Amino acid sequence: MRIAYDKKVDALNVTLKKGKVAKTLEVAPEVYLDIDKNGSHLYLEIIGAKEKIGKKNFSKITIGNKSYHIPA
Repeated sequence: MRIAYDKKVDALNVTLKKGKVAKTLEVAPEVYLDIDKNGSHLYLEIIGAKEKIGKKNFSKITIGNKSYHIPA
């Protein structure tokens, strides 16, 4: 898993698994999930990430039982 943050556009990008994107779903307003032809989740993008996650909690994100530092 790879997490990147683009502060110019306030976008958090999470690479779950590399692959060829077959479809992009908007799972919530400004939250996009890319999937492959088999339905596997590949990439997650959150536009307006600081607002959605909260500026106070933005330096670290927890997915499952793992915590990740978000590079600023």
